[in-house]
Amino acid sequence: MKRLLSLIAVAAFALLATPVVSAQSLTELIPGTQVRLTLVNGLSTAVAHEGDPFTAIVSEPVFQGNTIILPAGTKIHGTISHVYRPRYFSMFRGGASMNVNFTSIELQSRIFPARMSILGIYTSTTDASKKRKDLKTIEGVVVEPNRDVKTVVSDVALGTAGGSLVGVVFSRVVRGTVLGLIGGGAYVVAKKGKDVELPAQTGMLVRVDTTVSLPSSLVHSASMGAE
Repeated sequence: MKRLLSLIAVAAFALLATPVVSAQSLTELIPGTQVRLTLVNGLSTAVAHEGDPFTAIVSEPVFQGNTIILPAGTKIHGTISHVYRPRYFSMFRGGASMNVNFTSIELQSRIFPARMSILGIYTSTTDASKKRKDLKTIEGVVVEPNRDVKTVVSDVALGTAGGSLVGVVFSRVVRGTVLGLIGGGAYVVAKKGKDVELPAQTGMLVRVDTTVSLPSSLVHSASMGAE
């Protein structure tokens, strides 16, 4: 009897000492993965406010080997954290801009936190040659109108003559841009401020910046297709 009790005790101890293996395996969406998106709702600095939500959808499935991690149609959620509207006296980088923050991935009604940066903005979700050249991104997420200040200044060929033109402001109007001289320095302001406009169906190429762990039960073999 004592021997039987000893064997039971040893077996129980072995079971307790065995690490518990999770029944749910995970598939990771790794940083650096590029994803093509389509905006569902338009964004504009003319009407947007801080905290406004927006949604984009995955326009092309994302693969890891033969596994579809993000099927086409997967929702990507985000918010606008800062909105700067154009001002008449907006110096070199004082024009309209907005901070576009991607915050999460929705897969089969489940939300997974995620951070993404914008690599490119396109007028078409299917043609990579139609990149928006009138917009630029800063640090991946801040989008603002793209003004070629250097070209405009060189075209006008302003000279200050040692600061003798101090007080002559906004003296020339070229290509819709006002240029002037203050204290020997050339300043450029938009004659008519431009808002950042991202209409619905705007295409985006984004990069995943954080590891996103997805339950393997939510991803699919390429041979099965995406839901």
